[in-house]
Amino acid sequence: MCNYYSYKICKFLKYCWGTFDVSSEQGASIAIVEDLGFQTARDSSTLTNASEEDRLFLDNDFPPSEATLYHSTKRTRDPQIVWLRPHELIVRPELLVDGVSRHDIVQGILADCWFLSSCSAVAQRPDLMEKVIPSNQPLSGEGYKGIVTFRFWRFGHWITVYVDDLLPTKKRKLIFSRSSEPREFWVSLLEKAYAKLHGSYEALEGGQAMDALVDLTGGLAEMYVLESAPPHLYNFLLQASSNGAFITCSRKGDWKEARKADANGLVSGHAYTISAVATVKLSTGSEAYLVRIRNPWGNDTEWNGKWNDSDTNWHNVDPNTREKIDYSKRGDGEFWMSYQDFCREFEEVTICSLTPDLTQHSTHRNNAVVDAPQPATIVKTIHGRWEEGKSCGGSRNNLVSFANNPQFLLTVSPKSNRENETKCNIVAALMQLRRRCVRHPQRKMLQIAFVIFKVKEPVRQTLQNFLHIKEIGNSGPYVNYREVFGRFQVNPGHYIIVPATFEPDAPGSFYIRVYSDMQISLRSAKQFYFRNAFKW
Repeated sequence: MCNYYSYKICKFLKYCWGTFDVSSEQGASIAIVEDLGFQTARDSSTLTNASEEDRLFLDNDFPPSEATLYHSTKRTRDPQIVWLRPHELIVRPELLVDGVSRHDIVQGILADCWFLSSCSAVAQRPDLMEKVIPSNQPLSGEGYKGIVTFRFWRFGHWITVYVDDLLPTKKRKLIFSRSSEPREFWVSLLEKAYAKLHGSYEALEGGQAMDALVDLTGGLAEMYVLESAPPHLYNFLLQASSNGAFITCSRKGDWKEARKADANGLVSGHAYTISAVATVKLSTGSEAYLVRIRNPWGNDTEWNGKWNDSDTNWHNVDPNTREKIDYSKRGDGEFWMSYQDFCREFEEVTICSLTPDLTQHSTHRNNAVVDAPQPATIVKTIHGRWEEGKSCGGSRNNLVSFANNPQFLLTVSPKSNRENETKCNIVAALMQLRRRCVRHPQRKMLQIAFVIFKVKEPVRQTLQNFLHIKEIGNSGPYVNYREVFGRFQVNPGHYIIVPATFEPDAPGSFYIRVYSDMQISLRSAKQFYFRNAFKW
């Protein structure tokens, strides 16, 4: 067993209800292991060899049982549910048929639209999905052993999740997500692996798309409330979409009631994928700002307002443009709507990028972006922990205890001596190490935020310092999200980042990421600083 105080690296870890393999490229610090309840485990090769010659793999950590489906006592056992393998449902099943597509995904009875809409967004980048879904995994025939492997990005590391291919069915039909192609099973099995990561299928009900997008890509997700969104958000969406960002949106309402559409064809409390953003020239001489959206139900439950599949507005768009933006009347859950209607009907939009665009602070004139996209070229990361009785200082409601929080020194170096390059764009994010499973109510999400201060000396700040130093920005109100972020423009110099929980004495691990277009360094702030080395 690894010792926390020795800061050893564990490659293979065992969750409290599953076995996972941490990327050998990075490993995982034991701080992650302790906080999530991992234990050391057998090598992955012993799992893949667990299937004897005439025996298929059975995942005892996530078995075909009621506990795998639901963790709450409110759910009643359904005797009609039968666990079957793909080859028992159809002849010659495959994990992937002609690769992945956003149109593959069809939601089942599980309320995990936040996860499936994220899968649909990332499926538009098959090269990235190859990282999540390793190739050459047969579901029948030669080499088939009943085990499937997936990868997810967790707290700075890629981990591998192993599951058997048994899936819950009723009357030989999958009850949870499935692929629109009957012979394809990547959607169902990826959902199962993600459920295992969180303890049960039920744990996937009602979540944040930004968490799933990060888990599938390792990128940075930013969520905007449309009611208070910046005026140039459309251009930001247009730019993000053209740059290959992954975008989802959600409607206001209780996800538990997301069972049927309203009069406009939209579902309350439901998450959707934004698959395209386009500015279209009309024959009238004007322009239309459009957003293409996909419902993970994958059926004809679609928007029926302006710019729906059969709307007469499309007569004002020339055929070449319609073909270019992939306009169709398929009744597959994907539809177009105006940006104005989108802002009125939806509540939030989430944008996830592998490297965030740093130009959002650029000046905008007449709703047009002046600067070209500027992806971050530098990223620095660091792990930390709020230690009970030591560094769980809480918010600035109590400045005395706030000063006890962990502090991290961010140093921004100038690009050159030219004065017009003094400003540095940065995006900073704070992630807490928490899982969704409510088997352990004591591990609920903490309310977190961070504050950035400009400092003269690169040292840890005292209580007295905090009375005088200048705050240059923060991540916003304390919220119980897994990750919070902020965008800032700063001059070269030294800054202190203080991650905090709202309540004091709330221990836990966290992970800080800072993206920049200039050279930066990020390290733990020390108490003392010496300008010159001692001379003897």
